[in-house]
Amino acid sequence: MRRISIMLLILIVALGIVACSKPAEPQGGDNSNGNNVTLKAKIIDINEASLLVANMAKDAGPADIYKVNIGKTDIKAADGSDAAITDLKTGMLIDIVFDGTVMESFPMQLGNIERLIIKSQGEDIAGLYKKVIDDLYQVDPGLNDNISILAFDFTKVTNITEAEKSALIYLIGNTYKMEAFAATYDELCEQGYIDKDKLYFEKGLLFSIEDTAITNKSFIFNASKWRSGLGAYFFHDCTATKTGDGWDYTIGAEMIS
Repeated sequence: MRRISIMLLILIVALGIVACSKPAEPQGGDNSNGNNVTLKAKIIDINEASLLVANMAKDAGPADIYKVNIGKTDIKAADGSDAAITDLKTGMLIDIVFDGTVMESFPMQLGNIERLIIKSQGEDIAGLYKKVIDDLYQVDPGLNDNISILAFDFTKVTNITEAEKSALIYLIGNTYKMEAFAATYDELCEQGYIDKDKLYFEKGLLFSIEDTAITNKSFIFNASKWRSGLGAYFFHDCTATKTGDGWDYTIGAEMIS
């Protein structure tokens, strides 16, 4: 089952812990710094001194996201010079050097961070998709009435990793103060969220995105929000383009059902 419920993950973690933390390496952790461990991550969100990051190791899973506080952390640029929190941007690839302690919350937290090293500016496609979801949420606001759940079908998204998808869902759930999780239409029907006979998602919205591979700093995608068989909104044949200011998009056509 692909559904990743934020509340379920928190429950699973809570049941598994007696203490607040344990010595553990994240997936793909590198302990070449003596007793320290290096987490290779991408910045998904920055909130003052708090970062939401996704593990970028090849074996990282959808739950492998972290919230880290870097208020007192030594930050270095790629050339080894000193840097500051204000130099950090979403999409950046970073190394986080810490003592190997992972606090089992969701998102997970890292203990005793020694330093953060900026490696390079990566692609902030998660940031682009958040903008798309925010824009979809605002159009046809009647579809949003009395909802408490946001579900996301990213199964046809290829331009971000599973960990980035999970971090994006967590971020959007926090933004709108709602339960947020990954699920397909069929899974929502199987779990009773969608009335398959009435074609109605009583308590929520299902957001879906499908994209093509990035070619020459551009790609095509479709996005939609669905409440019922007669209540949905579509951004069709959208073109995402990378400029000097980052990623933006134009809509080919908008459709309502």
